[in-house]
Amino acid sequence: MMNDLSRFWRSLERVHGLHAIPAFWALYCGPHFDLIRPYLRATDLIGGNYPCPYPSPGHCPRRIIDLGDGQFEAICCDPYKVCPDVPLTGKDVVVQALDVGSFTRMLADVLGIRWQPPERRAGCVWGIGLSKRRKSLNQPVFFVVESRQSDFRGAVLELLASVPGPFVLVAPTDHHRDVSLQEHFERRGIGFLSLEEQVRLDEEERLVSLEPMDRAEDLRVTPVADRSRVVKDFTVTHRCKVADIQKTAGVDESDFYKWRSGKLPDDYAACIRIEEVLRQGLPQRLAR
Repeated sequence: MMNDLSRFWRSLERVHGLHAIPAFWALYCGPHFDLIRPYLRATDLIGGNYPCPYPSPGHCPRRIIDLGDGQFEAICCDPYKVCPDVPLTGKDVVVQALDVGSFTRMLADVLGIRWQPPERRAGCVWGIGLSKRRKSLNQPVFFVVESRQSDFRGAVLELLASVPGPFVLVAPTDHHRDVSLQEHFERRGIGFLSLEEQVRLDEEERLVSLEPMDRAEDLRVTPVADRSRVVKDFTVTHRCKVADIQKTAGVDESDFYKWRSGKLPDDYAACIRIEEVLRQGLPQRLAR
């Protein structure tokens, strides 16, 4: 049985800027805190607040005070002192930041991404590689983690303005996606992957995808020596022209003949689409 990770993925959007002391990471991640622990890195910052079991508006969470000599304490700021004070050590109050590089590298194979070291964009947005999925082959992939819907929207609109073609967006959840953004996605052919919907833990506590990867490398490649014969057989079987194959695959004549002669790498998007047409056939409207 798959283990649900909804709380874990949602925690990434609760930790503003992906920076917090360990106690907040543990609180938000719940029973799956150990999943994120290896990817947290200590910063030079000291936290100002500590989780409170009875938070009250304007007073809690508890405030961290420095007692000197490496000792700290989280004190309740409520006038009625509803929370006990908590003694803390230096490691308890150091802000921990998510190492986006190692974290996304761990997820890359599960999501079908050819990973690269993250390239920071505006806000909490990183370019993390290229898609290996058939439908989005070689499109850039961006990891976006924002706590507020307005920040998420601003980050996405900035990507839409700065990236000329289609791309894939990866986010912890789809809570910030609305009708307006979805219209942009469909208009531009933007793919969206929600980790909450896509990734679970299997019985051996490994992260796995809930959907088949549909990876480009899973597609069988026609040997170059057989391509002319396969194309000819296809046109006879489907009573079509070579131009119909090109049109369905969305490739021009030059790329088609480069594929046929083996002058294009097999993992090029044009080659993948041609192979798909030869195996899946023509749309009904083109078949004669």
